[in-house]
Amino acid sequence: MHQISYEKYMHDEEFKPLTQYKEAEPIMDNIMTEKAKLVSRALLIELYFLHKMGKCPQHFDESNVFIREDGIAEIRECNLDDKSDSKVFENYQDAHKIIVEIVLQQHKDDIPKDVKHLLNLMNNPNKAISMELEYLICTHASLVPLRNRETFFLWMYRHIMFMLPCDKPAGDMPYKSYWHKKLKGDNLLKKLFRREKDMCYKKEITDFLKSYRNAIVHGTDKYGEERIRYTPDDIQLILLITFPMLLPRMQEELWENKQLEDLQLDSLFGSNMDKEFGVIMDPSAVSNCNKSNNFSF
Repeated sequence: MHQISYEKYMHDEEFKPLTQYKEAEPIMDNIMTEKAKLVSRALLIELYFLHKMGKCPQHFDESNVFIREDGIAEIRECNLDDKSDSKVFENYQDAHKIIVEIVLQQHKDDIPKDVKHLLNLMNNPNKAISMELEYLICTHASLVPLRNRETFFLWMYRHIMFMLPCDKPAGDMPYKSYWHKKLKGDNLLKKLFRREKDMCYKKEITDFLKSYRNAIVHGTDKYGEERIRYTPDDIQLILLITFPMLLPRMQEELWENKQLEDLQLDSLFGSNMDKEFGVIMDPSAVSNCNKSNNFSF
């Protein structure tokens, strides 16, 4: 038996006992599949449209929700009431339950951090969900198709860096003071962020955002030439697992500054939501309707 002295590695940052490594570094990370994103997104967009029309479906569950292959949802066989704050909140409680119990299923005990952020927005403690908050919910970063995450970030990055007042990017952003520590001991991340061993890390959110932007824009430059090729989707997965809360908090920062809708990020979910699949946004067109399956988006 080959024996290794534990003391030998106690101060070696490259090695940790497995018992400590498991606690410090998760062995596996959960992320939402594209199909789960599509189903959740479709349900939330259906609610957004109904509420914009001044209607709220009565209590519904998964048996009332029908999804088309292209991600269009309908809530069927469910009477509609006039919109009120309490009924809007109840709708999101129903949607919350469907996403957790039906979409996430056996993973409901280890929900990804970005999805937890979405669910927390839906479970607003004030029990008041405005149309502006609904827009944030149904365009949430956790629901963005993987192929569009790069553009989603870059649009928000430009707005935060160059459009908001100069003090805003230093707001309550995640990873602000310790983002560089996540690169430690991971050669792939170091190369993506173009960080050398002796480089000085600035503990500023702007430095992090610039480095993240460079990782996205130039991440495939070097790896495209090597035997192992990393696609743009591969880079997005790496960044999603490493920094799951960055995009949700950037989006929330813009929402808090009342500038989220100006970016029209909803176009990255298919098309502008007010024109999604030709739906008519005239409340009078549905004033006499009782069934939500009269609306086909």
